[in-house]
Amino acid sequence: MIDTSSLETAADDHASLHSNGAQKEEIVIEQLNNTHNNNNNTIINPNDNRSQSTLDVSKAEKAEKTEMTSSKVESGGKILDYPEGGFGWLVVLASFVVNFWTFGPNIVWGVHQEYHIKAETFPGVDAAQLSWVGSIGTAAMFISGPFVAPMTRFLGLRAVVAIGIFVCSAGLIAASFATELWHLYISQGFLFGAGGGLVFFSSISVTAQYFEKRRGLANGIAVAGSGIGGLALAPLVRELITKVGFRWCLRITGFAVLGFMMAIFAFIRPRVKSAKRGPIFDLSVFSAPGFKPLLFSAFIVTFGYMVPIFLMPTYVVQVIGESADRGATLISVFSGINAVSRICLGVAADKLGRTNTLFTCCFLAGVSCMAIWSASTNMTTLTVFMVCYGLFGGGFISIFPVVVAQVVGVERLSGALGLLYFGNVVGNLLGAPIASAIITAQGGKYSGAIIFAGITPVIAALFILGVRFQYTKKIFAIA
Repeated sequence: MIDTSSLETAADDHASLHSNGAQKEEIVIEQLNNTHNNNNNTIINPNDNRSQSTLDVSKAEKAEKTEMTSSKVESGGKILDYPEGGFGWLVVLASFVVNFWTFGPNIVWGVHQEYHIKAETFPGVDAAQLSWVGSIGTAAMFISGPFVAPMTRFLGLRAVVAIGIFVCSAGLIAASFATELWHLYISQGFLFGAGGGLVFFSSISVTAQYFEKRRGLANGIAVAGSGIGGLALAPLVRELITKVGFRWCLRITGFAVLGFMMAIFAFIRPRVKSAKRGPIFDLSVFSAPGFKPLLFSAFIVTFGYMVPIFLMPTYVVQVIGESADRGATLISVFSGINAVSRICLGVAADKLGRTNTLFTCCFLAGVSCMAIWSASTNMTTLTVFMVCYGLFGGGFISIFPVVVAQVVGVERLSGALGLLYFGNVVGNLLGAPIASAIITAQGGKYSGAIIFAGITPVIAALFILGVRFQYTKKIFAIA
């Protein structure tokens, strides 16, 4: 005969187990959802009848989630806190190397240009035509900016970085086989610039995901790579051209780009996964207060920013009457000062305000052109100018991404930077050729080109001042 009381007891036990299991699942899910509220610490209630194994599972799941994000990141991609160091410093190192090898070869284009003019590599070609190579290279870097975010959605950020590394190194190597000037326009200009842009925009957006309070410092260290690149590459390129010729100089530089960037590839690791769906271009950033004035400043400043760098080697030979080596030395001086100043300006931005620092740098860079370069008739005065321009000229490069992150947020930084730097294309493309055309129109005089180089960053500074006053009307406030 079947004992009905035993069956009822078993049924009750089964129901109790089922209820407890459901309760455990709810508690585990609740704990995972409350990760941000308990600072990753599990609080155990002594009256809690859950088994120790359930608590262990909960802890393990939370630890895995924390490890994957390196800190707290919401499912929507919004970063809730920042490591402010740790692996982030390796990301900064990677971004430093990227800046070294994407901006450095463009900074020293003036050394190449001076050689081509002297050696008549391309017969019948003048300085204005040659200056397009450097301009195209700089402009192409920023042309790729708006396409980084949509490419990242479809391919993943690391794939975009890999493509950029191979394209920019291939561009330099291909340039070594050029027999016509337009070959350099495509290879050393467009291919190198576009590939470098893919790597640059990807790395700079990842750096911002690891820092908030020290973001200015981290970004300053990262972009100091471009200054160090100019400092190291100017004499190196000059020496290589002298010893092995410009063709092998380009090949050696191309393989160096490939090798160094592949060495730091593993460190470019984003914390926020890109959404697979969404608009190709995130136009919502235009509604952010201050974004439009930033766009205008980015458009204007680059018309003059690279002019002193591109023209200096030729200026030293034609106006000062010194050798091309002295011109390359000035580029090194500028680059070295520029590298150190970017780190210092990053610290200043964190302490004194990011828009305050960006405005000051752009304004004083323009004033130094009009006040010091225009009066330079010897190497001493010219060196003073390059030191001043190195101190303030790098502010736009180092502080601008930090200001953009402040305006639109880190989560939209990559797309916003792409759109803003796309505004640089026209200035980077036409700035140096316009300055060269002004020199030609004035019969070889540089006064008009110097005023052109100085007035553009001053006008850009006024737009940045507009952004600053959208945050606060107080003159001496940190903003």
